[in-house]
Amino acid sequence: MPSKVDPLDLIRTRFPGLEFRDARVIEDGWDSLVLDLDDEWIIRIPRRREVEEWLNREIALLPELATRLSVEVPRYELVARNGVVCAGYRKLPGSPAKTGLNELTGKDLGRFLAALHRFRVEDARALGVPYFDREGWQERFGSVCADFRRRVFPLLEPGERERAHAVFACVEQVDFVPELIHADLGPEHVLCRDGRVVAVIDWSDARVGDAALDLAWCLNGTPAGVATSVARTYGVDANLRERALFYHRLGPWYEVVYGLETGQERFVASGIEGVRARLPR
Repeated sequence: MPSKVDPLDLIRTRFPGLEFRDARVIEDGWDSLVLDLDDEWIIRIPRRREVEEWLNREIALLPELATRLSVEVPRYELVARNGVVCAGYRKLPGSPAKTGLNELTGKDLGRFLAALHRFRVEDARALGVPYFDREGWQERFGSVCADFRRRVFPLLEPGERERAHAVFACVEQVDFVPELIHADLGPEHVLCRDGRVVAVIDWSDARVGDAALDLAWCLNGTPAGVATSVARTYGVDANLRERALFYHRLGPWYEVVYGLETGQERFVASGIEGVRARLPR
């Protein structure tokens, strides 16, 4: 979206039949601007051509997933592609999965992920979802870790860098059968009501790759009872658990890089704190 475009004018122009009184920004990130209209509609406006492609893939994929998952997913009723791309769906129930989680939450997460990961890879590829085999995945994460070394290592102590090298070395050991994954599953994208998972949003990063990435937060960022319930319901083995921990440890590194790229010191500081907290002892 060009920086000089007023998002509300854009929405009114692209969707002239859409009436709303209040607009609230709920995400103003590097990739997209996301607005909540009257607590009824969620409108997403990509900031770059690449992100427009991600959104178009999401719009194609979600109708195929809607009938196969145990939770709700966005149903895009508003789509405008000529000119500045923007799209919208009716706001889904629930709140981000940050508090009030319990064993039933974990059971819901395990069931959801098991169903998602059973989706036929051939069908996902036919819908334009990016595909990574083991070699392509290792190459991708090897490049990511190299970038982290270049940008983030100067902010760490020598001993911390050594421990980080041990984490990055895990890239060469990653082995898996490619499956369809959400690829950005965390508390902001899991919506709960009364401790039950009712919806999962923000599917633009969906790809075929290592299922352990979807389990990173579920097994390592939730209360122990939730994580145990996820593992039991999904059927997590030792290898899958180890890979999930690897991806969990990488999470804060992305936050540091985002802060450096956007000049927001608060993200750099909180990201470094997270990096240090997750390094192996």
